[in-house]
Amino acid sequence: MVKDILREIKAKWLQFVAILLITCLGVGFFVGIRVTGYDMRKTADLYMETHDVLNMEFRHTLGIDDAMIESLSELVDGKAVGVNDTDSFVKSNSFDGVMKLIEYTELTGQDTTLIEGELPKQSHELVADHILKDQRGLKLGDIVEIKDNDVFEAESYKVVGFVESSRYMNLERGNSQIGSGNILGFLYINEPVAKHDIYTSARFYLNEGADVDAEIKKVKASEDVLTQARYERAIAPELEKLKDAEAELKTAREEAETQFADAKKQLNEGKSKLDGLYTTIDDGIYKMAQGLDMELAAGSFEKQIGDVLRVSQEKQVTAQAELDKQRGELTKKQTEVEAGLAQIKAQKDPLQKQYDELEQAIESTDPSSPAYPELVKQFEMVKAGLAEIEKKEQPLIEAQTKLTDVLAQIDAKQTEIDTLFGEIRTNSAVLLDVSKTYDEGLATYTKQEETYRSERANAFSKIDEAQQKIDEGYGEIEANRTGKAFVLGREDVLIGYREFYQDSDRIEAIGQVFPLIFFGVAILVTLSTVSRMVDESRMQIGVYKALGYSWFKTSLKFVGFAFIAWFLGSILGIALGFYFIPTLIYDAYRIMYLTPELETGIILSYAWLPLLVSFLSSVGIAMVRSMKVSREMTANLLRPPLPKSGQRIFLERITFLWERMSFLYKVSMRNLFRNKTRFLMTVIGIGGCCGLLITGFGLRHSIYSIIDKHFDQVINYDGMITYNGSVDLTKVELDGSIEIMSEGITVGTRDAQLFVADDLKNLNQFINFKDRKSHDDIVVDNSGVIISEKLAILEDLNVGDSFTFEILDREYQVPITGVVENYVMHYAYMSDETYQRVTGNEVKDNVILFQTDEASDTFKTTLLEQSDVFSVSFLREMRDSYQDAMGNFDIVIYVVVGAAFALELIVLLNLISMNLSERQKELATLKVLGFYPKELAQYILRENIVLTILSLFFGVFFGYYLHKFVILQAEIDAVMFNRELLWTSVATSIALTFIISIIINLLMARRTNHVNMSEALKTFDD
Repeated sequence: MVKDILREIKAKWLQFVAILLITCLGVGFFVGIRVTGYDMRKTADLYMETHDVLNMEFRHTLGIDDAMIESLSELVDGKAVGVNDTDSFVKSNSFDGVMKLIEYTELTGQDTTLIEGELPKQSHELVADHILKDQRGLKLGDIVEIKDNDVFEAESYKVVGFVESSRYMNLERGNSQIGSGNILGFLYINEPVAKHDIYTSARFYLNEGADVDAEIKKVKASEDVLTQARYERAIAPELEKLKDAEAELKTAREEAETQFADAKKQLNEGKSKLDGLYTTIDDGIYKMAQGLDMELAAGSFEKQIGDVLRVSQEKQVTAQAELDKQRGELTKKQTEVEAGLAQIKAQKDPLQKQYDELEQAIESTDPSSPAYPELVKQFEMVKAGLAEIEKKEQPLIEAQTKLTDVLAQIDAKQTEIDTLFGEIRTNSAVLLDVSKTYDEGLATYTKQEETYRSERANAFSKIDEAQQKIDEGYGEIEANRTGKAFVLGREDVLIGYREFYQDSDRIEAIGQVFPLIFFGVAILVTLSTVSRMVDESRMQIGVYKALGYSWFKTSLKFVGFAFIAWFLGSILGIALGFYFIPTLIYDAYRIMYLTPELETGIILSYAWLPLLVSFLSSVGIAMVRSMKVSREMTANLLRPPLPKSGQRIFLERITFLWERMSFLYKVSMRNLFRNKTRFLMTVIGIGGCCGLLITGFGLRHSIYSIIDKHFDQVINYDGMITYNGSVDLTKVELDGSIEIMSEGITVGTRDAQLFVADDLKNLNQFINFKDRKSHDDIVVDNSGVIISEKLAILEDLNVGDSFTFEILDREYQVPITGVVENYVMHYAYMSDETYQRVTGNEVKDNVILFQTDEASDTFKTTLLEQSDVFSVSFLREMRDSYQDAMGNFDIVIYVVVGAAFALELIVLLNLISMNLSERQKELATLKVLGFYPKELAQYILRENIVLTILSLFFGVFFGYYLHKFVILQAEIDAVMFNRELLWTSVATSIALTFIISIIINLLMARRTNHVNMSEALKTFDD
């Protein structure tokens, strides 16, 4: 029987190998992918135990003092040790950025494994993260400077060594509340003197055998007691200090108000005097202007007085000219009158003399004298002439009198003008002096008032600042009332711990589905192979029974054939599943993690199910099938089985198509569905191959395309500057820049980065706010928060929901106004106004996003020379980092593609082999009928090609959903893979599947030419 089994294996080695390989693949992939997660966790746990990695940590918002350390030590089965650590900006010749600073002590030194150099022994020495040497160019002996550090005394330290730390399981270094949010690495500082005696954390070092979970529960149960005691020691005294400070501030405010009230009173008195002077000057100028009948223009007093003097001079000149003109005319007339009077006098005086002489002569002459009448006559004539002259003289005398009066009036007017304009000049001089006095007084008053306002504002500003600090102190006390404690396990303390275990769970989740395709095909392959082998050996079984063998012994040949194939395949599958595949996958992930070699081994709990299923699908089927045949009548077994009755296929019912098909194509179509098991095996096997290829190529595109999508389509800036204060950007060439505030926040259990800008529309020029599915720009609304899509998915958030986040352990809520496309890390975007409204905190810009074509070391150096600049980073550096990290998935893709090829190879080889084996007579008949070798090969292989084409439809459907499943399972928290499945990935997978099918068919076609016609055409009767 053993020889018979070996002969059967030799005769049907192709079917034997097919069962062996499909069992190997089924067991190997089912075990390998599922056990990888377990092995990863076991490796990590073993590493934690052997290296005494930190189990738990305690932090408190009020800080941790020695009394709390003692209380914690009494609580746990072990001891608590206070440790100082902080995040700070660090500069060196080779890099700058935010670092995690950890106090180096005997206990914290247990975290480290020395890679190069030596451990710190002297003060002002440190050991640095080894990735700073590899990625940032830090060297032994370099000096690093620490900025804005509130824990350690010194500002500069010397690098004496490079280490790995058990606190970091991967290449990530965590997030920070300062700077851009990313921590570049860690530094263990040998600084014995810290700036204060309050620790930032307490580490627990538990005794051997202690239950970590139980210890965490004990500490959590005592949180309230510990916090209340800490409050009494820390907050209560501070509260008293605040009250005393508030009372002192109140007294200082009252004294300041009194002093400034007195000063204000003196200023007001001075102002009143100045106002009086102003009124006097203004009235004086107005009266002078009114006297001159002029309109005053706006301006200074000096200008107005100048205008009055100018107008008065002009009017005085005009009036004087008029008076002089009038006086000249009157003088001329007076001269003329006087000349007339002189002429009349020259005529009058002789007549007057003659008149007087005649009058005397008449008086002395006797009236009776004959001469008397003559005298009288002459007298009358002289008298008449004199009267005539006096008549002419009288108007001239009157004119002279009038001229004299008018000249007197002109003299009076002259005196009036001289007096008026003299007074104006005098008053102007006086007012000018007074205005100068006013201006000097006003300048003095203005200066005093400015001094008053400045000193008052300064004094009350200091008082308000002091009050604000007091209010902030009260606010902190109110917010922390008794403070908040944090008991942290390894998953919270160790960077990468949670991600490592999540990755192991993801791999295990993929292992729940991924290997099913192999098991499905394995069952179908073994079922078809064993069933066919038993059917071909019916006569041999009949002969054995006729010779007296029992049904059990006659079944051993087939059971042994299947068992040997299963046994060898299982051994190879176990080796593949428990050693090769886990190591392959782990090594791909290990590039991202700092963990030891994978701890592998055979785990029965993972092995029994695939071994049982593969055993039943091969040995079990062989046993059932052979036993069923062996129980038939011997006479029936010695005769060929009756052929199955033919059945119409669906295609025959489509008459217009069926009638147009050739005979050979009709035969091929009917043969396709003749064996349902074989049909399903081919469709699932080849379709599974196509689906795996689609998944592999699609996964590669989904992983690698996010680099271009994120850094070319989402991010529209070239780098960022972190600073505190101000930055002079004129020294470098920029195409654009925006100042924002960047702050680390916590959303649920995840870290995210919050960008706060004055207007999100401005930020949209540097970060494209788009919807990933519609590719449309979202409507920017400053009233809420915009979050990245992966964060929204993880937290199950949508537009309109409330976004809850924490900053420094204080919780805030704000409505979501948009969910945007983003692939790397988690981000939230908010306007200044919304941030201040929601948090009550002041916005302090600390990051500049910039666009430039000058991404050089000179650019960096120029900016870093400014004291306020902490770091300058280019997006290309982050891009390269993620590009390297994503490359680690190639090995997984290669495994998927290799498995797909192996699956298709096994299925096609088995299918073709069984077809050729069971259709020997049919092929021999066709060969006798004159079919050429090429036609004979086409006859048998045409069915395989059609089956391959049908399988591709199933493969595309299967690949689409498998790709979606694998993408969702393989994603890490901080990255969102591209959900798109490119048609090129589908087309390439279809083409490769089809090409492989063609190649295998062509290679197997040669076997059709080796059909022995004489043997194949032998009948039972022969």
